[in-house]
Amino acid sequence: MAASCASSSLLLRPSMLRSTIPWEVASSPRQESVAMRAAIVPGPPSANETWGSGAVDGDDEGEWEEIPVHRVTVRDRQKGVTHSFWVPEDRYILQTGEEQQIDLPFSCRHGCCTACAVRVKSGQLYQPQALGISAELREKGYGLLCVGYPLSDIEVETQDEDEDRDDFALELAVADE
Repeated sequence: MAASCASSSLLLRPSMLRSTIPWEVASSPRQESVAMRAAIVPGPPSANETWGSGAVDGDDEGEWEEIPVHRVTVRDRQKGVTHSFWVPEDRYILQTGEEQQIDLPFSCRHGCCTACAVRVKSGQLYQPQALGISAELREKGYGLLCVGYPLSDIEVETQDEDEDRDDFALELAVADE
């Protein structure tokens, strides 16, 4: 169920939002994960809208904090379709797409299996929990939709699962369960 842009807002403390980090650096597992999730955005915010809110009880800053919203374009090679939708910067791409009834590939939802693997064609992707893809593959532009956040308008293309899986990372994740 998608919320209306005109009626959606979310209370956020400015200190809860992470700073923008280039995807090459942000894919490091040492980066902290995002603490808050924003409302679903079916379209771009209008010129007079700000996503976020004023001060939270106990917060003396009292400033509005904007949550950037980005257009995500996913070219699904296996199905031969292209999806384009809006995703707030602090929301997973897969989750937001599904909430907008967009059928995207996935399996584990934890960044381990690579069923949702994509190659970034343009834009920036923040993916601190992408355990199924080695650092080398992340540096080459691969990412995972299930644990990826857009940091800009982004265009990605789905990959075959076996093209980019890091089996050692997958074994570690399974052993940890």
